Formats: sequence, C-alpha cells, structure tokens
Amino acid sequence: MAETNFVQAKENKDSTLVQSKESDLEEQPQQSEDSTTEPSSKFTRKDLAKLVASLVVVALTVVFLVLVFTSKHPKFKVRSVAVETLDYTTSPNPSFNMRFAAKMTVKNPNFGYFRYGVTNVSFTYRGIQVGEVSIPKARVRAVSTRKMNAAINLNSNNVGNDINLENDVRLGTLTLTVQSNMKGKVYLMSSRKRSKVNGRKRTAALNCTLTVNLPKKLVLDIHCS
Repeated sequence: MAETNFVQAKENKDSTLVQSKESDLEEQPQQSEDSTTEPSSKFTRKDLAKLVASLVVVALTVVFLVLVFTSKHPKFKVRSVAVETLDYTTSPNPSFNMRFAAKMTVKNPNFGYFRYGVTNVSFTYRGIQVGEVSIPKARVRAVSTRKMNAAINLNSNNVGNDINLENDVRLGTLTLTVQSNMKGKVYLMSSRKRSKVNGRKRTAALNCTLTVNLPKKLVLDIHCS
C-alpha cells in the first residue's frame, strides 16, 4: 500500500513538472513576440529620424548651391568727392568751371569674380552733360569691393545762358547727377589656367546726386540709389 502511494505521488509530481514545462513553452512565444515588437518600434522611429535628417541636409545643400551659383548685379557707387578747383560767375553770363577728385567703389557680392570693360561716368546738370570720366577695365574679386579714384573736369559750356543756371549760381548751390552702366560678366567658376566657365552678363548701375556749395567750394551731400 505504501508503495502504491509512493508511485502515485511520483506520478503526480511528474505530471506537475510536465504541465509546468508546457506552460513555460506556451508563454515563451509570447515573450518572444513582445521582445521582437519593441525593437521593431524603436527601429522605425530611428529610421524616421534618419529620413528627416537627410531631408534637412538636402534642403540646406540646395539653398547653399542657389546662393553660390546664382549671380547678382554688382553695386557701383560714388563714395566721396573733393573739389580741387572751382570758378564761377553770376553775370553777365552765369557759368562754372571746376575739377573734382572722386572716390568710387564697385562691390561684387558674387562667389566668383566680376570682369568689366571700359566704363564712362557722366556728370549732368539738369539733364545736360557737364563732365565725363572714363574708368579703365578691371576685375573685382569674389565677395569683395574694388576702390578707384578719378579726376573729373566739369564746366557749363553746354548749358549756355540758362535762367536756371543763373538762379542756382546766385543761390550758391548746384545739384549734379552722376550716372553710368558698368557692363561686364560674372565668372562663378574658373580653372587655374584662367579658362572662363559660366560667364554671365551683369551690369553695375551708378545713379547718384551730389550738391555743390559754390562759395565754400565743397560737395555737401551725396546720395546713391
């Protein structure tokens, strides 16, 4: 009888162990599924982050290329004018004769040099040319400003006996306009052998007004647009 109880107890224990193993085997796939699901979710978020970063890099690259390879018009300005000589009369025939020493600049905002040809700068009084100066051809380096000096002789020979000139001379002020169109090309790329690539025509327009004080022999105001 004791042996029978012992055998039954052993069978019950073995049955319990078998059920426990089966239970473990049933739970194991679920844990495996859970363990694979979580890394999959993390990988997707990481992949999305990489995609967003790549799009940002592409956008920044496009903006950079547009800024670098899009040529702009250079800027041509009169910075200062000094009066070297000045003579004028009010009657019987109003007239003036003067000589300027002007400082001008050409600013090149491009990532490539700007080469321009010989450029004429015209000085006018009430639409009538009273002086002109020629600027030699030159080159402005990338993203830089070229300074130049010019001496200009001006007179009222073309104006004649004008009532407006007489009034202005009596008041002691003359307003002059300075205009020019500096034509050239912007070269965004060039080899060491100076072979030009991708030269694009660009114009640096000059449009300034200046006021001359005749009694003081000074240029008071310079405005450029």
